[in-house]
Amino acid sequence: MNQQMLVHMHVGEKIEKNNKKKRYRKNLSNINLWVYSKAVFMVAWERVMNMGEIDLVVYDGTVLTMDDNNTICNWIAVSQGKIIDLGDGEGYKKYLDYANEVLDLDGKTVLPGFYDSHVHLVQTGLNMLDVNLSNVKSINELLVLIEKKAQNMPPGKLIRGIGFDELRLEEQRMPTRYELDECAPNNPVWINRVEYHTSVVNSLALHQLSLPYNLEGIARDERNLPTGLLTGKAGALVRNQIFNTISDQTRLKAVNKALNKAVENGITTLNAMEGGFTFHDKDAEMIFNNKEVFPIDVVLFYQTVNIEKILNKNLSRIGGCIFLDGSFGSRTAALTEAYSDDSSTSGVLFFSQEDLNEFVLNAHTSHLQVTVHAIGTRAIEQILNAYEYAQSIYPREDHRHRIEHFELPLEEHIDRAARLGLILSMQPAYEYFWGNKNGMYETRLGPERSRRTNPLKKILERRITVVGGSDSDVTPMNPILGIHTAVNHPKVEYSVDVMQALKFYTINGAKAVFEEKQKGSIEVGKLGDLVVLDQNPLKVNKAHIKDIKVMATIKEGNILFMR
Repeated sequence: MNQQMLVHMHVGEKIEKNNKKKRYRKNLSNINLWVYSKAVFMVAWERVMNMGEIDLVVYDGTVLTMDDNNTICNWIAVSQGKIIDLGDGEGYKKYLDYANEVLDLDGKTVLPGFYDSHVHLVQTGLNMLDVNLSNVKSINELLVLIEKKAQNMPPGKLIRGIGFDELRLEEQRMPTRYELDECAPNNPVWINRVEYHTSVVNSLALHQLSLPYNLEGIARDERNLPTGLLTGKAGALVRNQIFNTISDQTRLKAVNKALNKAVENGITTLNAMEGGFTFHDKDAEMIFNNKEVFPIDVVLFYQTVNIEKILNKNLSRIGGCIFLDGSFGSRTAALTEAYSDDSSTSGVLFFSQEDLNEFVLNAHTSHLQVTVHAIGTRAIEQILNAYEYAQSIYPREDHRHRIEHFELPLEEHIDRAARLGLILSMQPAYEYFWGNKNGMYETRLGPERSRRTNPLKKILERRITVVGGSDSDVTPMNPILGIHTAVNHPKVEYSVDVMQALKFYTINGAKAVFEEKQKGSIEVGKLGDLVVLDQNPLKVNKAHIKDIKVMATIKEGNILFMR
């Protein structure tokens, strides 16, 4: 190729060389995309046969490879979905004549495509079809949104609302079923707190649901009547019943919406925590049956204790958000002492130690990777006991068992996790939303315990592998925000450096699902999964990392998104 032909063009404008090959240039937010005709001319045929067709060449950027040496280069070539070459200087030029697409980075930064290691994918997508209550500042605002939805819904149709936080409401309390009755008298209503462990239903929904009278988690007033507030087992059962009524078509529509959002945020692989009592197995089955057609890689974590079901599907992992306890927001995460703002409770455990030991041992001896949800100190103690029990009976190397969340560990818990070789799947963005002065952590836990949440640096000092996730729909699928918060942790002593935070969402994410030989870093032979950023996270002021924009997302050499 004559490099003098690479001149600046407007979108769609074309130039020709000897009337044989046409080149088109798209200028999107200062990223220069050259799209070349896929026709291979006879004069170059022999060379193409030797080299193979090139899917993509990216050049003139800062490529943070995330390999073992933290190598930085400035160009990459991808063929048949895999990286075939990379380097500094002008070595990329030998591939240009054979490239389907060429991306001039114009100094921008490339990283391996992001991992989000904890997503409730179906729920995230369904939220996009529901009433968004995340920005309401009063109960009246919340009720107005529900009323507007009811006006456009046929009578009897369920209204789902998501994302409210009573701590951000003027009234500093939950809405009641009677208030929901007034704004939607002819529709069942089910609204969910931001972390999804607490919900409120109106009277019509309560009447239609099949809830045992004495079921744990049904809040009652002084007359012993249900207030509509549901937590714990009651909340989980209601969600399961509601999810059972959702059609497969609606699920697939929801997942496609969620995956589009993931791609816009640079995610090329996510761990989908699906199924189980708190959600519905239909979610997991839909992911299992469709994962091959999704635009990005979806690693299914089937939330079940049915080991035979997992083995029959030839899956290699079990669990996800198998709840050992609840959440801090709903005061159901299991603490050793009472909640600071409610001395009547210290949370709940949903498994006995004996039952958990039996499940973990059976999964462990079946050579499955195991992970469960453990937020509070007592739940963390419980799963560590179970992993130690399994290893004492049937020692396994490189099991890569995980704990999801691990929000309030003791020092000894971190040491035990290190000795066990566990992977800790954590959500740094929790601290962004809840970790500041007078935030949810401090409100629920008090000043002393809230100083100990999500101790990322302390965990890394024990050489434990940490992976980053969003827990979407609880926080947004936004790895940049997670990286920002890990670096700018409200408890400064728990902050990590930028490179460590980047690893949470790249190579560590790959290791957490046994994919580090295929993905997670930019190296020859690995998949061409890339994300292009408008700024270099290693050089930008760390207080502004959250403002970095994803400019392009590339999966196996195919550009899925470009800003």
